[in-house]
Amino acid sequence: MERGKIAQWVLIGIAAILFWQFGGNLFGGGDADVQPNTFYDLPAADAQRAPEETCTITGPRFEAELSSHGASLRHLRLTDQAKYSKNGQPIDLVTTSREWRSPLRTNFHLPGVDKQQVAVDNLDWKITAQDGKSCTFVHEGPSAKITKIVRETGKPFELEMAVEVQNLAAEPLKHRLTVEQTSWRTSKEVEGSLGRISEHMTDVLAVTTEKVDRLHADAFEPKDFKDPEFTTELWRRSPGAAKYVGVSSVYFTKTAIPVEGPTPFAETQIEEDWDRATFSAANRKKDEKNHGHVYRARLAYPEVELAPQATQTYKVLSYAGPKEREVLAAVGPGITEVIDLGTFSPIAKVLVGYLKFLYKAVGSWGFAIALLTITVRMLLFPLSISQIKSSAAMRRLKPEMDELNARYKDDPAQRGLALQELWRKHGVTNPVLGCIPVLLQMPVWFALYQALQTAVELYHVPFLSARIIPDLSDKGEYFVIPAILGASSYFQQKLMPPQGDPMQQKMMQYVLPGIFVVMMLYLPAGLGVYMLTNTWLGIAQQVAVERYLSRKTQGPAGIEVREKPSKSSGDETKSAPALGKGKARVRG
Repeated sequence: MERGKIAQWVLIGIAAILFWQFGGNLFGGGDADVQPNTFYDLPAADAQRAPEETCTITGPRFEAELSSHGASLRHLRLTDQAKYSKNGQPIDLVTTSREWRSPLRTNFHLPGVDKQQVAVDNLDWKITAQDGKSCTFVHEGPSAKITKIVRETGKPFELEMAVEVQNLAAEPLKHRLTVEQTSWRTSKEVEGSLGRISEHMTDVLAVTTEKVDRLHADAFEPKDFKDPEFTTELWRRSPGAAKYVGVSSVYFTKTAIPVEGPTPFAETQIEEDWDRATFSAANRKKDEKNHGHVYRARLAYPEVELAPQATQTYKVLSYAGPKEREVLAAVGPGITEVIDLGTFSPIAKVLVGYLKFLYKAVGSWGFAIALLTITVRMLLFPLSISQIKSSAAMRRLKPEMDELNARYKDDPAQRGLALQELWRKHGVTNPVLGCIPVLLQMPVWFALYQALQTAVELYHVPFLSARIIPDLSDKGEYFVIPAILGASSYFQQKLMPPQGDPMQQKMMQYVLPGIFVVMMLYLPAGLGVYMLTNTWLGIAQQVAVERYLSRKTQGPAGIEVREKPSKSSGDETKSAPALGKGKARVRG
């Protein structure tokens, strides 16, 4: 494929992406359809609450604050401030503010059931014991005594929650336990920019014995709630028994893992919300300050009917912290699935494992990325060599190709045949076929790209100069990386054999470096290290192969392209008649 054609498709692709990102509202107004699960504040009766008390648990690398209103989390701060802080403050993984959307919320109320142990959703609890490592909450009503003990396990970012429900009534009564993890993000926070994923991009995860469901907000459009997988409570239930559920951003996760008790279901829901008093449903996306989503994932246990004085116990493990692979692996099997490595995750897992090995060897994530890129480039070199050889040979054949282009400028079919004959005589791979090895490499590069973009190991890690690259997971300062990458890409384009008309050549020479510069304005610096290393390696490979081939094939191509002389005249200096359709002659 000629580079000019590639440039056309690149520009068309960019235009399509820009239209997809910014052109959605050009036609028509907003969408007035809303989710049927729209939530409002609970009835006023629930507002007659006892004063709120809090209990704090300090564990390895975290501090959790729980409230007597719901016995759920109000704050979960990461105390490893050298790595997990923003503006000098520890990162708090609790982003919701409403009691009924707090992480580690438990609910025992069954909708639409008369005889049950609790009558309301929001329960007042008493903190009966606390020692800095655990909190004991007790709710006691006429029909139920519920004891909820939350304690740290001694492992980073882990809380264990044990629940005991006792029926105090004189008749059998029902309850249904749900344990929820939640997160709130505005639409502005989760927006990406020019190829970069926002670190706040959030998904809900349901992992069961049958499948892994990783869902974003687009899976909970108003029409989706009619799908059969939604329950009558408007939760999406994944088939199979729950292994765990979670709510995750790019670098952090909150999961709930069943340990003891009946086998629960894994359910997810993403609620859309905005300032409904100010903005109508049709204009809700204009509410840039408040429009967003509550991301919810819960373990939904089956309803249980308890005989008088009978008890039911449950135990759930919560992990709320960064997606550090070694720490996650210690939580339990399969928990590392919270890290979204994309379509080519098997390849990405291998690359990440090798990256960690390199880091242990050199002690720098930046140099480890460079070494990883070098290794991948060397392994894929056999696939690249034919394309590089082809480029070098085409550069050498440039005069002959120009002659053919000029001679058959009005006959594309003849020109194509003549070029193919020229390439065949000199063992040059057809440029279209030369793209196949490059395409075969794409899964590896996509996997590497996704692995680097989601690696919390790079979070808040500087490289070389902290003033220029203070954080490998964020864009660098002063646009140094984009400038160097643009200059390197321009130099690499200069090395490529010229093809197409001069205008197309100029487009390739300036547009592609420009695209790299714009992309790197926002992409994480870790990806910049990878792209710079990869570009420099590409230049080195191109130069080395061209020099090697030049030594092997000294002198001009030795190709002379000319028309076949007319037999009738016998004068070879006389131009031959036009070739028939499908015919071309190249003589060497």
